[in-house]
Amino acid sequence: MVDLVQSLSEERVVAVVRRMRESVFPAVLDALVSGGIRTIEVTMDGESAVEQIRLAKRRFGDKISVGAGTVMTTNQLHQAHDAGAEFFVCPHLDVHLMEASQGLGTKMIPGVFTPSEIAAALRAGAEVVKIFPAGTLGAGYIRNILGPFHGLRIMATGGVSEKNMPEFFDAGVMAVGLGSNLFPKQDVDTNNWDAIRERAKEICALAKTSKSGG
Repeated sequence: MVDLVQSLSEERVVAVVRRMRESVFPAVLDALVSGGIRTIEVTMDGESAVEQIRLAKRRFGDKISVGAGTVMTTNQLHQAHDAGAEFFVCPHLDVHLMEASQGLGTKMIPGVFTPSEIAAALRAGAEVVKIFPAGTLGAGYIRNILGPFHGLRIMATGGVSEKNMPEFFDAGVMAVGLGSNLFPKQDVDTNNWDAIRERAKEICALAKTSKSGG
C-alpha cells in the first residue's frame, strides 16, 4: 500500500484529472507519467472516473500512485477503492467519509478552509489536509495557518500554477495539486502530448527545486 505522506513529500506534485474524455485519457496519462508525474488524482465527478482509475493502475502498476478525488459519497468511495484507488481526496470535510475510508485501510485527504475545519480533520485522523481553494486564499494564508498548526501537512489545490507554486512551497505546503495548469485544454484538444510531457517535466523540476518554508 502506498505511503501517502512519503509519496507526497517526495513527489510534491499531484496531477488532478477532472472529467477527462475517455478517448484521450490514456494519452494524457502517458504524457504526464513520462514527464515525471507519479501521483494522479482522478476526480469522481466524471462518467469514466472508475474505469480511468482502473486503467491507470493496470497501465503503470506500482510506478505511480492513483487516487480518487471529489469523493462525495460512500458509494463513490467503495467504487474507487474497488477500482484500485490508493487514496481519496474530498473538496470538503466529512468525518463519516473519513471513517469509511479508514475502514477500508485507505488514507483520505479532506478539503479544509478554516482553522475549525483543520482541527476537526486532525481529530478525525487526517494525516494530510487539502487547503482549497488555495489560489483564492494565497500563500500568506498557509503561512499564517502554520503558526498555530505547526507541522501541519498541507496539499494546496485550486488555482495553483507554476507561477505561484514556489510561493506555496516557501509558505510550507507539502505538495500541490494541479489540473488544467498542468495539461491545458488547448493541448488536450489538439493532441499535443509532447507539450504536456514537457510541461510536466518543467513543473516537476520546479517543485523539487522550490524552497520548503513554513
